[in-house]
Amino acid sequence: MHPVSTVLFLVGYGLALPPIFQWARVIARRSSLALAGHQFGMGIAMLAWFLRGRIAIGVGHLVWMVAAKIWFEVATKKLAEKQTAKKNDSAD
Repeated sequence: MHPVSTVLFLVGYGLALPPIFQWARVIARRSSLALAGHQFGMGIAMLAWFLRGRIAIGVGHLVWMVAAKIWFEVATKKLAEKQTAKKNDSAD
């Protein structure tokens, strides 16, 4: 076991997991800061897996980071469109 990777796991997952547990709230608030914290934490955890020689798991984390970013962008765009449509309907 690599001692530096253990510290990186604690820090990385400590940053990455809280936004995921409240993902709906992150989307609703369009919290770019929460997304950035998640992405940064996943990057740290990915580095920890690479240090342990588990490249496939690290690459899996990278794929998840990309998927989470796309999910965030699509969901916040749909939410903004829905709110704009609701605002336009109430103005009529």
